[in-house]
Amino acid sequence: MNDEQRRRMLLEDLGTDVNDLLPIIEQLGKWQAPQPSHQQTASLIDLLSAKLPAQQLSRWQRLREWWPLLLIRSQMRVVQREIWIASALVMILGTLVTLAMNTMMINALAIIAPLVAAFGVALLYDSNTEHVLELENATGASVQVLLLARLTLVFGFDLVMGILGSVILATTQTHISLWPLVLSWLAPMAFLSALAFLLSVLVVDAIIGAVVSLGLWALHIFLRSTPADHTLMIAILSMPGLNTPGNYGLLFAAALLLTTVALWVVGSVERSVGA
Repeated sequence: MNDEQRRRMLLEDLGTDVNDLLPIIEQLGKWQAPQPSHQQTASLIDLLSAKLPAQQLSRWQRLREWWPLLLIRSQMRVVQREIWIASALVMILGTLVTLAMNTMMINALAIIAPLVAAFGVALLYDSNTEHVLELENATGASVQVLLLARLTLVFGFDLVMGILGSVILATTQTHISLWPLVLSWLAPMAFLSALAFLLSVLVVDAIIGAVVSLGLWALHIFLRSTPADHTLMIAILSMPGLNTPGNYGLLFAAALLLTTVALWVVGSVERSVGA
């Protein structure tokens, strides 16, 4: 850039006589700034940081920046949108059907809730392992943590929808008690979801995990509705423990065990792929 170009640019910016400024600008253009050392840079940063006012975060801001919540929020975009829509619609349908039937013999919500959760959870892990590993590299979290975050999202969403439906039923129908109703679908929902999750991890196929869990629950519902004089084999196949109040604790414990095994298997697969 020559002197004439510098003069024209200064005139555009200042609008006054700029002849005295040209030597200064030329000298600045030739000046070589010293290269600071790493220690000098760190000292300057410490000095400036000490002068900055301390940022006081509110409790809500600290909660929003909590790492587990940030991770869960990041995984909301990974879970397929169709899972949220289908789960909500089916849960609402189960609640409406139960309201319309108004009977203690059949509770559509208790039948549908385990199906919805098991199907949604099974879809969290399939043959698309490379996609999962790519997300792990992007977030810095392990595949186990990512899957656990998605599992929390999907199961938590179905749990909230089921509780809302149960509250509606308990407040509109006097013969329905809230807590027994919640346990009637929550215990088998937890067990079947964990089973579907484990199977989808073992066979690396979400459809197989979903079909097996849904098939067991459908077989249970169908055989339990048959006449009381059924054979011993039918009684065993009907798996009466899936809806027996005394077995709810065992179902929750089994769900926790199955989920732990599934995450351990995922970790083993991750290590073998990484190796």
